[in-house]
Amino acid sequence: MSKKLVILAAEDDPNDLELLRHVVAETGVEVNFQAADDGEQLIQYLRGAGPFADRDQHPIPDIVVLDLKMPRVNGFEVLQWLRQEPGLARIPAVVLSGSGLESDIEEAYRLGANTYFTKPGQLAELREGLGTSAALATIWRELNHLGLTFKKNGTRRRTAPR
Repeated sequence: MSKKLVILAAEDDPNDLELLRHVVAETGVEVNFQAADDGEQLIQYLRGAGPFADRDQHPIPDIVVLDLKMPRVNGFEVLQWLRQEPGLARIPAVVLSGSGLESDIEEAYRLGANTYFTKPGQLAELREGLGTSAALATIWRELNHLGLTFKKNGTRRRTAPR
């Protein structure tokens, strides 16, 4: 029996979260989809703190999907924290942000994002961006297959040209 892919998404907009859930469900890949309302809750989840202490219910994710512009703890802060945490730093981080600003994209990659998608406004655009061919699952498998490593200074080895 194969393990379900665990995706943890941090998104403060319930409509965007539902859209992401829908697109992921359409891929046909068996997914355990977990969600956090913001970066602070995502960090709590990853630490296994409070309501996330039960790892059977809240397993360590295979992929983290982050919005950048969230209240309390934003996506940049989550990336910075994540890449400094032993045992968690290698989890692939996919940014799905409403910002297409080059400065935001560069900062996200500098802080250790593996992939950056700009949020589309429509379901069809999100399908195209993430692909109906299980892009998130593919990203996870490829990153793990390549043994992506993160250096101490926060830079990363690229897995594909941008």
